[in-house]
Amino acid sequence: MLNPHKLESLPDAPDFNAVLDDISLEAVMPSAAELHEAASILPTGTSIYLTDLPNRTDDKLFQIATGIFMRGLKPVPHLAARNIASEHKLLDLLSRLASSAGVRKVMLIGGDRARSAGPFENALEVIESGVLQNAGIEAIGVAAYPEGHPALADDILRVSLREKLEAAQRAGLRAHIVTQFSFDAWPVVTWLRALRADGIANPVRIGMAGPASIPALLRFAQRCGVRASARGFARHTASIGRMFSQATPAAMVRDLAEAAASENLGEIAAHIYSFGGLSQAAKWTRDAQRGEIN
Repeated sequence: MLNPHKLESLPDAPDFNAVLDDISLEAVMPSAAELHEAASILPTGTSIYLTDLPNRTDDKLFQIATGIFMRGLKPVPHLAARNIASEHKLLDLLSRLASSAGVRKVMLIGGDRARSAGPFENALEVIESGVLQNAGIEAIGVAAYPEGHPALADDILRVSLREKLEAAQRAGLRAHIVTQFSFDAWPVVTWLRALRADGIANPVRIGMAGPASIPALLRFAQRCGVRASARGFARHTASIGRMFSQATPAAMVRDLAEAAASENLGEIAAHIYSFGGLSQAAKWTRDAQRGEIN
């Protein structure tokens, strides 16, 4: 919980609870040392999403997820549909993760590989297969792109998102939305307004870049197809002094909190992509939840 005394010391401070109370973090392949440090900093039960990689083995994922769980945090593995070799292997992996790492929630994505490794072409097919429920999975995250996708038109993204959410409801799976990271809250707020106007009330985890060097963040933005807010971010940090400093999601958290206070954006929470490392993201999260937004 936030420190109310810290917030009271700031005149007209926005209420950050709507954005920070149920914050989650995302990591790629965190080391045991990073997990140990993050667990010593973050509140017990904080969700750590684990990005899928084409060369990530099931055993490696199991090792990392178990390490997260044993340290009092919640592992949420990404599953890329086109990386799944077979339904049998998926069922075996998820059953192991559920029994030994407490996994009840996964993040479903399509995956970037051109040719599927197995029976699934997209996340919708994984939802409809029944494998998730058979393995003890109760909830899923699905991806969304408020600033667009480099390879998919916006109308296709809208239809695909609705199809996955409706399929999850039919399958008895709780579903939430996790967005691509942005640097600017306002494209996300505009997208959220449209989402809620379309009758989609599912919780949304809003992706934002955790603390990291500005050149590193711009490289990630280019690689991930983040467009409008990255250009604005680059203009804002164009001076030589700023280019070699560290950026944080503080401004985005403030703007989201202000927007949530003035209109009904539904259930939202921050989702921190730990581009600068899980330990740095955990420290920033701890400070932000204390009301020290910087």
